[in-house]
Amino acid sequence: MATAFLDLGGILLLGIVAALSISVFSQAAPPEIVERALSLIGLGDVDPIVATGILGACAALLLLTKSAVTVYLTRRVLQFLANRQAMVSGRLASGLLSRPLLQVQRRSSQETAYALTSGAGSATLIILGQSVIAITEITLLIVLSVGLVLLDPVVTAFTMIFFVLIAILLHRIVASWASRLGGRGVKADIQSVEAVQEALRTYREVTVTNRRSHYVNRFQDLRWQAASVQSDLSFMGMLPKYIFEAALVIGGGILALSQLMLKDAASAVATIAIFLGAGTRVVPSILRLQGALLTVRSAAGAAKPTLDLDAELRESIENPEEESVEAPINNERLREILYQNHDGFEPIVEVSGVSITFPGSSIPALVEVSLSTTPGKSLALVGPTGAGKSTLADVILGVLIPDDGFVRISGMNPLEAVVRWPGAIGYVPQEVAMANGSIRQNVALGLPEGAIDDDRVWEALTRAHLAAFLRSSREGLETMIGEHGFKLSGGQRQRLGMARALYTRPKLLVMDEATSALDAETEQAIVETLLELEGTVTTITVAHRLATIRHCDQVLYLEGGNVFARGKFEEVRSQVANFDTQAKLLGL
Repeated sequence: MATAFLDLGGILLLGIVAALSISVFSQAAPPEIVERALSLIGLGDVDPIVATGILGACAALLLLTKSAVTVYLTRRVLQFLANRQAMVSGRLASGLLSRPLLQVQRRSSQETAYALTSGAGSATLIILGQSVIAITEITLLIVLSVGLVLLDPVVTAFTMIFFVLIAILLHRIVASWASRLGGRGVKADIQSVEAVQEALRTYREVTVTNRRSHYVNRFQDLRWQAASVQSDLSFMGMLPKYIFEAALVIGGGILALSQLMLKDAASAVATIAIFLGAGTRVVPSILRLQGALLTVRSAAGAAKPTLDLDAELRESIENPEEESVEAPINNERLREILYQNHDGFEPIVEVSGVSITFPGSSIPALVEVSLSTTPGKSLALVGPTGAGKSTLADVILGVLIPDDGFVRISGMNPLEAVVRWPGAIGYVPQEVAMANGSIRQNVALGLPEGAIDDDRVWEALTRAHLAAFLRSSREGLETMIGEHGFKLSGGQRQRLGMARALYTRPKLLVMDEATSALDAETEQAIVETLLELEGTVTTITVAHRLATIRHCDQVLYLEGGNVFARGKFEEVRSQVANFDTQAKLLGL
């Protein structure tokens, strides 16, 4: 903002230079105001030609200095905002990943990814960066206006009103257009990513049903929409330039004609030089201001997903300003935390009166469920599809928050226990998510390379009955599994999920249909592994395949979110006819 005074000084010096040049050329005395200015800056007794050269050099130096300083400061401001963009993305990611599962899943994965990346960039680097530019240009216009008013109020008023009216008219025409384009562009980009990801995830089904062309057409239509938005935005960015170029020519002509008619040649040329010099700064300034305002309007639509996410997260926490990204831990300290023996952790789970109803549903998923486990013992959750088994597992893990009741693990809230004893709780989902990386990276999911213990990775793979396959048929821990693990079979992915859960040698292991994709022989091997863990690891298993859980110490039968029976496997069979029928059909 302060650099605007450099512009003002340079433009005023240009006016004095023009007046002196005319005086020297016509061999007449310079205007009185020029003589006073020369005396004020100590050049009153200097030869006019020498004074003209000195003032011309000073004017050029001031204007060049202003440009150089502005470039430097703009770069620093944008670097500052880029750093803030990274901080905002990190804070939002931290806030989102600390929320319950239902809140995390309110948005599609594509919309969430956009909000944390491009949307955060629009909200910080673009909107705030362009706002800084707008404030700077407004300051320049104000400083030049005040300075030139002292020189010639009438001409200044005419010049400023002329250009401001053009700017306001132009802004009213294109501002709402820019906002609409920004929203349309974001929608097209998100839907394009969704179309590509959906086609890749369902590639086999799409190929077999010959529907690939439908996805291609859908994607192409969305890219046509995005291309149309981009072309309109590009045209919109160039439009003000052409309009203000024409305005400068028209305004300069009117100014020159009026000054030559009303003043002597030296005064007229000085005024024209000052205002044309000011015009060379004012017009680009208005262009930058116009561009900044349009960019802000356009980016407002692009930033909306991020701003909505931020507002949602702020509503769900008591002190949003206190929430920040955790400081990174060095690898040595991380290894020390992860590979301790979970001292003080008691693998005791207590669930008391837990009830939960999902948003939009009138039927509870769980109704006053209570249970408790004994250290080193095994618990099985069984029942028909939709009985609430996986929901109960999610509540125990802390990824779902019950409407009523509570869960305690080692006497603490599940999420508090996870923070207190990282790695003490292991989890194997039915559908194991795979990272696009190596076996090592997938077993030690999320850990930096320097914190991974290869011996523990091999130990976990051996327990999951995957080590022999990797040593004989693949490249060991360096084996790349591809996106979504497509280079592995369903059973191998499930065993890899088991290895991931066992990597930190947990004392509590929760498994949700962890053997559903395994052949009978491998399933039996995994059951034997679980039997080996008895006495040292508490296990909670969700299962349809009853062979996996027939040896569990306690079985809970759920139906409709209610616990209908509990006890040993045979005891539950005697209490629930449907369960007994399932066991008989499986030959148990």
